[in-house]
Parts: sequence; C-alpha cells; structure tokens
Amino acid sequence: MEMLFADDAALAAHSEDPPQQQLLDRLTRAYNELGLTISLKKTNVMVKDVSNAPCISIGDQTLEVVNDFTYLGSIIFNNLSLDAEINTCIGKAATAMTSLTNRAWNTNMQQLKTQR
Repeated sequence: MEMLFADDAALAAHSEDPPQQQLLDRLTRAYNELGLTISLKKTNVMVKDVSNAPCISIGDQTLEVVNDFTYLGSIIFNNLSLDAEINTCIGKAATAMTSLTNRAWNTNMQQLKTQR
C-alpha cells in the first residue's frame, strides 16, 4: 500500500530529553522511509506557556511557532484554555437554532399544533 500524505498528526514532546528537534528528525526520517510527505505549509510548532519557543525545522525550513491551531476540528491554544472552543460551539448551536426558527417554527406552511 502506498500513501503519499497522512491527513493529520500531532507530535507531543513532554520534556527536553530528547530535544524536540531530534524527535522531529526521527519522525521525518520514518515518514520518508514509508514514502509519506510532511506538508511544510501545514506544519506548525506550539509550545505550552513558554516565552522562548525553540527553533524547530524540517530540513532547511524553519517551522512557524503559533499560539493556537485547529486540530481535527477543535481549536487548541498553547495555554490549554477551552474558552474559544466553547464559544465556537455556542456560535454553531446558535446559528443552527436561528436556521430552525426561520425554517420550522416561523413558517406559515405548518399547522400551529405541529409547531408546538
């Protein structure tokens, strides 16, 4: 089986031993051996609550350090706050309810007893 791209992957390093760069180099080598390609445009570095982020690269490309990113539909922040994720879910629910109100509850095409 030949795969050219893996959809989503997250690499978590919990300590400085081994350094994150060595961990990423090993992952990159393993991907290359399997014939997989890492999209450098879509690859970012996020460090939890650290002011001096490490300089991480793949080959000669230095990866961008970000404070948040979306992974599998969820927003992840470097301070591990869920506020933005909760607000996004509330916004999506409010949009769905507004759509229901306009299409189902406030329509003349349904009988009044159906709407209750």
